[in-house]
Amino acid sequence: MPKKYHVALSFAGEDRAYVGQVADALQAEGVDVFYDKFKEADLWGKDLYVHLSDIYQNRAVYTVIFISDVYGKKLWTNHERKSAQARAFSENQEYILPAFFDEAIEVPGLLKTVGYISLRGRSPAEFAALIVEKLRKGGVRLKQAFAYSAEAKADVDFPIRKGDRVSDLITAMRSYTWPKQTPAVIAVLALDWRTITADQAFVLGRNLYQCADGNERRADAVLDNLRAELAKISPPERALDLLNGMLFEVYFNSSGEFRKGSIKKRRLEKLLVLQTVEKYAPSIGFIQRALEPYRDELPFIPSRTPKPVVVRLELRRSSPPVIRSLTVGERNLLHKDRDGATPDGRVWRLSFREFTIGELKTELAEAWGVPHQLLSINADPPFDPLFEFGVPEGYGIRWSTP
Repeated sequence: MPKKYHVALSFAGEDRAYVGQVADALQAEGVDVFYDKFKEADLWGKDLYVHLSDIYQNRAVYTVIFISDVYGKKLWTNHERKSAQARAFSENQEYILPAFFDEAIEVPGLLKTVGYISLRGRSPAEFAALIVEKLRKGGVRLKQAFAYSAEAKADVDFPIRKGDRVSDLITAMRSYTWPKQTPAVIAVLALDWRTITADQAFVLGRNLYQCADGNERRADAVLDNLRAELAKISPPERALDLLNGMLFEVYFNSSGEFRKGSIKKRRLEKLLVLQTVEKYAPSIGFIQRALEPYRDELPFIPSRTPKPVVVRLELRRSSPPVIRSLTVGERNLLHKDRDGATPDGRVWRLSFREFTIGELKTELAEAWGVPHQLLSINADPPFDPLFEFGVPEGYGIRWSTP
């Protein structure tokens, strides 16, 4: 049976930065969304003219069209729009949901009397929430989101019962001593997961990652072979709960509070291997949703379509050469040193020596928990990778100001 979608997104490529965040937020809420980057392998080799016409005309509950100045000038967006309009005409009911970046734009065949949403000043997350509300009011049943107790999210409050097998394993993994942690990690993998609750699996995942982050070798080996280890767990829902706990431990402390400036990123890249694996999309959606309030405080958030972090570097032609500007988008990374400023990992050491562009990339990737291949530094003008430079005296490199 052809794949059906709750919503299909039609947009111009120039608006992808915004639409991609909407797609991520929808997926995190359990929405089956047609967004081309989620379906690259499926689209590969297909007759796109026929296939996309079928998607926008027959396979979605709603189509959202993101209208900007360039939307009406593109061949493919016009093809998608006409396919959606053919569906709307044949059914004579709500199907096209217009969203305007610029409300002055006129769209052929779209009457001014059709209700629309203005995207001006509206974040991708806020707009995605409107789409979810529209789906639910239309009677669409979304996949149930993960729900863990407050005690599991603040695992310091998770009840430990004497003589309970899971409690004993959690206590051993919390001991911070390898002789106790190692047999506990081995025993966790051998549990009968049919007897384990979602909360228990979540807390076990938190403590399993904590062991790996503390260099316990058996836990670290689990992360090295994580996909295969999770595949052994039945029912598969418990595997997702275990992975959710690991991801949550990276970003939230034992009281359930966001680890501002001090996430546990030492083993994060081993978890991020699963970002693009369809089977684990619900877990990536779970952590995206949990991190949404802190998006501005993180250079990188796990995503089904991992977004590269591009750092722009400009040097001052001085002797010795120093950084004139260091930015990600509009964010300045070069700040005056102040007492009480929270350093980004070991990046503060760069204030005391000269370094190459490769060393800067390594330090930033480690400090921010960004997979090395997703972080790039664009120098203006380009220079030899072995060329050394430094940070201006009295300045430091940080993601955010204190």
